[in-house]
Amino acid sequence: MGWGMGVQQPVFVLGGVMNTEFPFVLEALSYYNIAPAEITLLRHNENMTFRVNEDYLLQIHKPIDGFQLQYLYEGFDRMAIYETELDFQAYLMAQGMTVRVPVENCWGKRMTRLKNGIMATVSKWIDGVSLDKLTLNDTYYDQIGAMVAKLHRCAKGFRGNPCLLYNAQHCMRLKKRFLELDDAAFRASYSELLAEVCHAVGESLSRAEEQGTFQMLHADLSPSNILETKNGLTAIDFSLFGMGHPMLDLAELYGNIGGLASRQKIAEGYIREGGTIDYGMLDACFVETILDGLAIHFDQWHTQDWFEDRMTRWCRQSFIPFCSGERLFSDDMYVLHAEP
Repeated sequence: MGWGMGVQQPVFVLGGVMNTEFPFVLEALSYYNIAPAEITLLRHNENMTFRVNEDYLLQIHKPIDGFQLQYLYEGFDRMAIYETELDFQAYLMAQGMTVRVPVENCWGKRMTRLKNGIMATVSKWIDGVSLDKLTLNDTYYDQIGAMVAKLHRCAKGFRGNPCLLYNAQHCMRLKKRFLELDDAAFRASYSELLAEVCHAVGESLSRAEEQGTFQMLHADLSPSNILETKNGLTAIDFSLFGMGHPMLDLAELYGNIGGLASRQKIAEGYIREGGTIDYGMLDACFVETILDGLAIHFDQWHTQDWFEDRMTRWCRQSFIPFCSGERLFSDDMYVLHAEP
């Protein structure tokens, strides 16, 4: 394996600047029948994601420093989850959705384990523009809601295993994560409330799971994970996919897209395409997304100047009202406890 004589050495590009800090990228690509000429780092959060030439997307499953995902995978075989992710996307494609198609390595496998133990995948490139690079309007918001409804409809029959579980056990893992945070001042100020809210969300999720409303979800929807393509909007990056309540996907969007009008349009598109809004579970899942963000990003966030004020607002606007049994979103998607 390798490129052979006379093949152009790859060019690394990061924000338009030459970059040579990713030697294991070359190792990963050496296991595929791909001769890289240009490799562009697109982003680095839970994965390192690269565009290779014009035709491929490479993901190396190595989170950026400070991006803590261990609590999510406690008790799971991570490689097996990655395989289920690929099975899930294949299932969605069979239902008519546009998804990235995996490329097999030289041994006919969809996953590649690098010498350092990190996993890598290659898929075919989808031409499109992520929504975080566009100016969004009501038409886009409506289409986003419709796309999520279609995703949920197409995903309902999939029962792959193992996968991440956004259920009551997940909330207990969140609680454990918060108790282990290496910040005594944070624990003293917020640990009791966080334990209470983890328990309250867990109870809501447990009731929903018992009622049979759980299904496979994307679980990480944001404008950067939605592409506008010639075939319409499509979701990408299913690396945090899992089984949970459908409102989790809407809650993720509401946490990433601000504004009453945008929330209303997303809900309209979702309902028009067959989705059903469960307001109680929307509230629970919205709180769950805040807790997950805090658990994942705490190491990066807690030293920032804005963190204390944001944490105070999360407590006042979301955690305390939810634990008191109050609604967070009204029927028209107004945030009931927002600052005046």
